[in-house]
Amino acid sequence: MAGKKRTSSAKKAANAAASAVEPVVERAHLPVRNPDFPIGVDYYPLDEERRSPGDWYDRDIDAEFAAIAAARISHVRVYVSWRALEPQVGQYDEDAAERLETVVEAAKAHDLRLIVCFFADDRLAEMNDVPWGKRRDPRTDDYLVQRQLSLVQRIVNRYRAEPAVLAWDLANEAFIAGFTTELALEKWVATLREAIREVDPERPILLGVDSETLLRETGVDARAAIDLGERAVSHLTASYRAYIAEGPVTSGPATYTDSFLLRSSLRGLPVTVDGIGVHSLEFSPSEEAAYTRTALYSALMNRASGVSLRRWRDLEAEKREPYFRDPFEVLVGVIDTAGEPKPVLNEVRRFAAVAARMDPRRYALAPERAAVLIPAERYEPLPSLAGLYDPRACLQAYIAAKEAHVPVAIAREGDDLDGYHALFIPSAAKLSPAMWGDLATFVQGGGSVVLSYGGGDADPAVREIFGVEFLGDGGPRHTFACRVAQPGVLGDLTSFDARMQLPHYARLTGSGATVVATDATGSPLLTVNQYGQGKAVFLATPLERAIAQNDPWATPTPVRRLLRTVYGSVAMSAGAGAMLECDTPEAEIAHFLGESDDILFVLSHNAEKMTATITTPRTVATVQDVRGGAPAEVGGKVFGVPLAPNGAAALRIMFG
Repeated sequence: MAGKKRTSSAKKAANAAASAVEPVVERAHLPVRNPDFPIGVDYYPLDEERRSPGDWYDRDIDAEFAAIAAARISHVRVYVSWRALEPQVGQYDEDAAERLETVVEAAKAHDLRLIVCFFADDRLAEMNDVPWGKRRDPRTDDYLVQRQLSLVQRIVNRYRAEPAVLAWDLANEAFIAGFTTELALEKWVATLREAIREVDPERPILLGVDSETLLRETGVDARAAIDLGERAVSHLTASYRAYIAEGPVTSGPATYTDSFLLRSSLRGLPVTVDGIGVHSLEFSPSEEAAYTRTALYSALMNRASGVSLRRWRDLEAEKREPYFRDPFEVLVGVIDTAGEPKPVLNEVRRFAAVAARMDPRRYALAPERAAVLIPAERYEPLPSLAGLYDPRACLQAYIAAKEAHVPVAIAREGDDLDGYHALFIPSAAKLSPAMWGDLATFVQGGGSVVLSYGGGDADPAVREIFGVEFLGDGGPRHTFACRVAQPGVLGDLTSFDARMQLPHYARLTGSGATVVATDATGSPLLTVNQYGQGKAVFLATPLERAIAQNDPWATPTPVRRLLRTVYGSVAMSAGAGAMLECDTPEAEIAHFLGESDDILFVLSHNAEKMTATITTPRTVATVQDVRGGAPAEVGGKVFGVPLAPNGAAALRIMFG
């Protein structure tokens, strides 16, 4: 009877919540922008491939900025053309300067803030191809760098008191990708920063590059250069998505990649999720809108300081026989080549209405007490394969934590671990001696850690911390068998057999640890050891890497359930679990705490309809769409949130 009552109650609450998340009529008095969470867009100088570099921003800027402002977008990134502004050495083109002035005046007229990017490569406008440069590298050639400084100081001096200019962006990722060493990049950034600060001591400076995607593409670690600025960006590139989450964009790993990169970029600076949108024309308008919706809400739910869309208008490519422009070079906007809004623009407007209701002075995101740890080996150059394996394994660990509804951050070796209660270290081949020492201190002090075997020899610290004796690498396996030996120790685990390639399997014997699960032959698969005041869990196979190397969209259900159950159980027992329960793994939740009410975001990572059932520790009086509308009465601790395919809900929760 109790089960039936609970089911009936949840169903009733789900119907109540359904009325709470129905579309509401947006009232005129609602704020249309949130200055604490701005929405921006990249505004490129050319929208037609047939146009020449000399046509830089030679169009009706005012009309387009009016449309941008009407879409509730507040920030616009614009791009300086060195080629247009300085066609001859030391001689600046007044017509080009007037065009830049037109951009600034249009921004002022429509209450937009500009992020001015000095050096960018858009593969079309040839903005850095000064004819007198004689094909020298503008990143490292001393003379060209001096000319860059003159140009930058000229622009900064002209607009240093201009309120429409929000920030100075030194360069975009396409330009930065031309650097071959960290030293050269840091030197260039420091030089330009110093030149700007001589003229403008206050306005924020940033480097428009994502350190993770750049490292993958070029092998250059930009973290130190990024840290020279006051802001940072995370930015998913087409090549990085093809590497880490190639496949459908409306389900599976692709829907988590933007927030994974965001979390990876949160290292002390405020981070904007940049370049939101699909990368090619192969997706339908509905898929494009669904992916953008997921990226926008993921940013708000994972501590972004703002978002920026990839492009305002689609690039009109020339028709060639037998093919058009490579679709991966075509930048896709939120309006089409004729200027007509696409479905994705409606998503932006709706999201802006939600973001406008989030006041960071009233609501704070529940703290993350758990973290996925990225090993230092990830930054090793070839022939080390860690740079290939570790990011994909860490993404799968991040997804497992999200599916367990654990508030999770990203940490790295050497980071301060004092704020965390649980760590997930996925499939690392090795950790530094210092990291092993940090882990021992962390667990002894009461922290919990889950470590999956990464292959090769195990560090002697494994025996001490995890209480297992390593007998060698048993090699790859073609099936994954799990036999639960100690039910309930690490959550509600179940036994199973699944067809799945495992790259390694550690042969172990217990040396003080409790064997929670074994393989089909009785060899330990999952162990837990009490070490000091904390708990150390060892997984005998690199499961996160195996999920990534197999088809992550087709991971056997019991395998994914095992991983998220272990993560969730360890986090909960360590005091790092979610304050709210959710019965749907594909529904990501973000809980913002307030004094008199809370805000709950629920985001579907599934392309099918679903209802997520939420259980709270306190009785919920009402739930209400954050944009307004009539509150729906709940009167219990359980309520349902219906979600459309890739849908999102933002609810105000009143307790009572």
